[in-house]
Amino acid sequence: MSASSRLLFARGRDERGFGMVELVAAMTIMMIGVLAVFALFQSGLVQLRRASTITTAGALADAEMERFRAVRYETLGLDETEVAALVTAEDPDVYAADDAYADDTSVTTTVSGGITASATTLTVSSATGFPATAEFRVKVEGEVLIVTAGAGTTTWTVERGGDGTSPAIHNAGAVVTLTERVALASCSGGGSPCTSVVPSKSSTGADGKSYRVDTFMTWSQVASGDGTAGRAVKKLTVVVRDPTSPYREWARVTSIFDEATGL
Repeated sequence: MSASSRLLFARGRDERGFGMVELVAAMTIMMIGVLAVFALFQSGLVQLRRASTITTAGALADAEMERFRAVRYETLGLDETEVAALVTAEDPDVYAADDAYADDTSVTTTVSGGITASATTLTVSSATGFPATAEFRVKVEGEVLIVTAGAGTTTWTVERGGDGTSPAIHNAGAVVTLTERVALASCSGGGSPCTSVVPSKSSTGADGKSYRVDTFMTWSQVASGDGTAGRAVKKLTVVVRDPTSPYREWARVTSIFDEATGL
């Protein structure tokens, strides 16, 4: 090794002049790198926990829907009293604010001329807001009537005593309300058909955590490929939420149940 090479090598290993400023700068750069790596791991852990929660919530929603598929079609519904109590208890609303919730009081008209307990024709003062094609359901003083023809006009052909209700006499001026929710009496009060489904409950997932499970049941109308309207089917939606912060939704599953197939 030449003299000049040895001199350069010695200068490269010489630590003189490495003062406090350089040391602080080097430590700062190292700290930034360590914190960045720590933040990366922390973010990964958060995402893993969130993915685990979403997976568990999805499994709960699927299990709930499978339970519905195992029961009789006529027992699928929600008790109106329980739904009203849930909506009233929440401030601000969570259940009623969901897109799957249907308000049965938004579209109304009145009976024209009255109707007997055996009549199959219902005349109303206005059809504004009601479906333009049959079939759909209306409620008059506690009785559910299924409109099978005449939709879009003020004279409807109806089936009486739908959804387990009893046909009754309705005088002129009685309020007619479009029924969008699938309503059945709770089995706790007896009667048949009845429902054991509750609109909201708490369930424990496979991860041992508690989840809020909301169930919505509404009427929907099927149509053929050419747009021809068919009979009404039940549209069930299950939403799994964070019980402490119910506005946070973890999973949502929707399925259609048909009277002919049970699906």
